[in-house]
Amino acid sequence: MILAWVLLAGRITQPVLVQSQLDAWFAKDKKGQSCASCHSADGIELKRFSDRDIRRRIARHHQGEVAERLRLFVSGKLKGSGTIQLEDRPMQPGGKVLPGKRVEDRDSAFLENLKAHFPKLFVPVSNSAQALQFQSEILRMDLSKLPIGIEMNRLSEDGFHGVKHRSIANWFPDVPTFDSNGLRHELEAYLRSPSDSTLGNLDRKVLSIAKADDPFKELALAKYRSLMVFQHELRTKRTSTYYPPENPFWQVAEFGRTYLEADPILVRIPNDIALAKGMPGTYKNQLKELRLPWFWLGWIRDPSLTKTSRLKETVRAEYFCRFLEADGPYIGHESFMLARKLAEQTRNPLFPGIPFEIQYSFFLTNTPLIQREPKGSTAKAIFRRLTANSFKMSMFLLESDLIKYKKAVRKVPQASQMEFIRQYMADINEPVDNLVTRILHRLNAASGQ
Repeated sequence: MILAWVLLAGRITQPVLVQSQLDAWFAKDKKGQSCASCHSADGIELKRFSDRDIRRRIARHHQGEVAERLRLFVSGKLKGSGTIQLEDRPMQPGGKVLPGKRVEDRDSAFLENLKAHFPKLFVPVSNSAQALQFQSEILRMDLSKLPIGIEMNRLSEDGFHGVKHRSIANWFPDVPTFDSNGLRHELEAYLRSPSDSTLGNLDRKVLSIAKADDPFKELALAKYRSLMVFQHELRTKRTSTYYPPENPFWQVAEFGRTYLEADPILVRIPNDIALAKGMPGTYKNQLKELRLPWFWLGWIRDPSLTKTSRLKETVRAEYFCRFLEADGPYIGHESFMLARKLAEQTRNPLFPGIPFEIQYSFFLTNTPLIQREPKGSTAKAIFRRLTANSFKMSMFLLESDLIKYKKAVRKVPQASQMEFIRQYMADINEPVDNLVTRILHRLNAASGQ
C-alpha cells in the first residue's frame, strides 16, 4: 500500500491513502506479480535505492502510466536519500561486520570483542553459584546488537551491478507465492497501525494464502516473511517481539542446506532466473551463502532453538554447528552460540518439566576440540575461558536438575559428552575429574533412558 504524508503548518500529519499509487503498487505484470508480491506495503526497504535502479527495476514489470506512477511515488519518496549501498546487510547484528579479511581474523575479533564488552563472561567458573552468574550474564546480552564476524546477505543482489551480484543470496523473493490482492486488506491495516499485532495478522494471512508448492517457492515465501519482519523493525526502529511461526529465517538457511546437492531444475528455479543469477555454474556457492547467515538470524529469533522445530537436529543445533565450522571456521562463534543456547534452555525448555540436557552436538563429537581452537594466542586464551565456563555452567545446571528431578534424558549421549569435556579440560590444564565423576554418578543413578 502507498501512503502520502500531508504537510500542514510545517509538521507531518497522519498518512492518507493515495488510490492511484495504491492501485499501481498492486498492479500485476504479465507473470501475475505485483510490487506487493515481493516488497513491503510501501517499499520502505527501498529507501537506499537510486532513482536509476528504481526506474530499471520497474521497467522489468511495467510500462506506461503504471510505471510512471510507481516511479513518481518511489523516486519522490526517496529523493535525497542517496543510492543503495551494495554492502548494506539487513539485520547485521551490531550494525556492521567485525573487521578482518579472513574468517579466522573475524572469528578472533568476535572473541576479543566479547572479552572487552562482557568481561563477566570470563570470570572463571568453579562452583554452582558462579555457573548461575555466567548464565545470567550471557542471557542478558542482546543478540541483535552483538557484532559478529559472519556477513549477512545483502538486501538485493542484482547482476546489473556486476557478476558477483548475480545471486539468490539476498532478501527479495524471486517468484510470487500468493495473489497480492488477497493480502491487500491486511497490508492496509498494517500501514495504518504498524504494530507487532498487525504484523502478526499480516504474517498469518500470508501463510493462509501462499502456495509454496515447489522448493524455490518455499524459499521465496520464507524470504518474504523474513523481509516483513525486517521492514517492520526498520519502520518502528525497534526489535520486534513478534515471533513468526515456522521461523522463516531458519527456513531460508534450511533451503541452502537441503538443496545444495540438488539439480536446479528439480528445485524448480525458473529458467530466466537461473540465467540471470548465473546458474548452474554458481548454484552451490549461492546456496552456501544462504546457509550460515540465515541460521544465525534464525537463532537470534529463537536462541534456545526450542520453538523453531522439534526435530532433534534443529534443537541440538547439529547443522548450525556443522556449518559454523565448514563455512568458516567460526569456532569462537560456535562456542558462544552453544553457551547461550544451553543457558536459554532452562527458561525455554522443549517440554516443561524435562530436566536440563547437555547438548554440545558437533562441537564435541567432531575432531578433538583442542585441535580446532583458534590459532592466535590471544583468541585461543579467550576461547578456552569462554568454552570452559560454558562446559562448567552446563554441568552444574545438569547436576542441579539431577538433584531436583532425579531423572534424566538421553543418559548415554550426555555421559559421552562429559567424557569429551573431561578430555578437553585436561588438555587445557584445567581438569574437572571430580566434577565429572560426581555428575556421572548422579546421572547413572537417575531414572530415564
